[in-house]
Amino acid sequence: MLALAAESTHNVAVRDVEPNLEGMPLSRLLAVAGHVVAMRWQRLMGSHGLTPHGLAVLAYLVEGSALTQRELARHCGVSPSTLNHTVDHLERSGWIERLRDVADRRLVRLALTVSGRRQLAEVQQAAGEQMEPMLDHLAATEEPVVREFLIRTVARFQEQEPGAVLGYPGVTTPRGNGYDEA
Repeated sequence: MLALAAESTHNVAVRDVEPNLEGMPLSRLLAVAGHVVAMRWQRLMGSHGLTPHGLAVLAYLVEGSALTQRELARHCGVSPSTLNHTVDHLERSGWIERLRDVADRRLVRLALTVSGRRQLAEVQQAAGEQMEPMLDHLAATEEPVVREFLIRTVARFQEQEPGAVLGYPGVTTPRGNGYDEA
């Protein structure tokens, strides 16, 4: 019964083994494009010893202040325990360090090391060299249109699901209401 229900849905992924991109609903096409790009980003990060959460942690810490694991988890949109493995890996790699808070010795803050800054810069450079060229098929006049579409789409989904872009430092809605600021 469940299998029949799944086959009768409009889910292109269930219905078509090799979906026709031209006929795919726009929302599904956007999901497929996002997945393809996300997989490429994950391979890039993985080749530098990072995960998406690891990259987010380095990116938040590069902004200057040492943060607690709870603060980082809130920014990343995950529980503090979810970040345990990531924080341990980043510390073992020498990219972050744990520091006692001078005002409250019970608190442990995480700070970026010099090596962590270099690692983040390397990943950012690699992204510029490997990811951005993948968009060279866009004409200069098309980029602003695509950018506006994506920004408006992210904002629209944020309206329906506040906090949807947590984990991406500096991401705010076009109106400036950044959920990562909370």
